[in-house]
Amino acid sequence: MFSFSFDSERRLLSVVQQGYWSIDEFRAYEAEYLKRHREIRAIHKTYRVLADCRDYDIQSTEVGAAFTVLFDKLMADHKGRYAIVAAKTLSKLQAKRALPQPNVQVFQDMESAMAWLFEGDAPSA
Repeated sequence: MFSFSFDSERRLLSVVQQGYWSIDEFRAYEAEYLKRHREIRAIHKTYRVLADCRDYDIQSTEVGAAFTVLFDKLMADHKGRYAIVAAKTLSKLQAKRALPQPNVQVFQDMESAMAWLFEGDAPSA
């Protein structure tokens, strides 16, 4: 369903999302993500996120809308780059529609996503 890991040295939160989620599964993800976000923000003002969604199915309208609300909350105080890797064009389009924030980009390969995450200046303390 989902997993998180954080590399403090690189200020990189890695997220893996898989399958098709019910709204209850999304709520479990949301609770875990917000917990991790608070823990990281207590140490680092800004961090990067790499979301591996290559095995993540097209989601329901309800789950897509819930992601929009979650990201509006997360990105209100956090401007770090967020890269999503999606294997399917339709998944990429759904992610772009649900997450229109300027610091969120969707890619179809890991290499491009990582290059974008780490280009330019490192996140500020």
